[in-house]
Amino acid sequence: MATVFESDLPENVLSIERRSWSWNGAVVEDIHEHAEGRVVHPMPHANETRFTVSLAEVGSATECRLKRDQANPIEHSTNHMAVISRGMPWWGYAAQLRYARYAMIVFDVPSLETRLQGDFRPAIFEEPRLRFSDPRILSLIKMLIDIPDAGASSSSLFGDSLVAGILALLSTIPSIERQPKRLAAWQVRRVTDYMRSRLPQPIELRELASLLGQSQWHFCRAFKASTGTSPYQWQLDERIRIVQGLLLNSDAPLDVIAEATGFGDAMHLIRTFKKRSGLTPAVWRRDNNFR
Repeated sequence: MATVFESDLPENVLSIERRSWSWNGAVVEDIHEHAEGRVVHPMPHANETRFTVSLAEVGSATECRLKRDQANPIEHSTNHMAVISRGMPWWGYAAQLRYARYAMIVFDVPSLETRLQGDFRPAIFEEPRLRFSDPRILSLIKMLIDIPDAGASSSSLFGDSLVAGILALLSTIPSIERQPKRLAAWQVRRVTDYMRSRLPQPIELRELASLLGQSQWHFCRAFKASTGTSPYQWQLDERIRIVQGLLLNSDAPLDVIAEATGFGDAMHLIRTFKKRSGLTPAVWRRDNNFR
């Protein structure tokens, strides 16, 4: 077990004590926060997959927010829990906090897939879930943070078992099905114009999401809901259209067309073109009356 007293504190926070253990591909933290007044601050491990449980609230209720100044719309409950997807920022908020205690589990999803294989469903972490509760999970969490010696072999086995049990229970909680929000027409145009202007150069997803000030996860869902296809597939379709234009309007050989449209070589172009259109470039060129 490692104990850390944080020194770079948010406004109105007097102290933060963080105790940490590591079990079964997960980091478990028991966090004690003393404050005086309104508290709103980013929560740790923004680039990881997290599960958190409120254990104590003194002064006012606490809440997990996905946007700093946007209240959590779900009704507060004692020992409320949240699952926060990897890469999704979140904030802790309280109107008049004196003390809060909460447990946080930071999951290494690839490690869990290797360790637990068929017993683990990564899909449980694909969407955020806020302010739900489960007394069974709460009981396991309390046992987990009360293990006295994380260095003992028996303690390690116990901790591993409790983490596996928490994962199993999380898997039984139904996900909240939400229709992804669509992008406005101007947002679609801005992104697609940008992708066209960059063709055939590769584009990173973060570039496209940043154009609209969205997270990569939200952008992907909204783009597909708006266009019917993923950003990658949309760009690939555009590249194939450019290939078709070159096939129709030039006598350039396939290796030249492949290089001009960002494919590794002629064989890569042939495989991709056939998969998208059902025909090889040569047959497509012939059937579309190239002269």
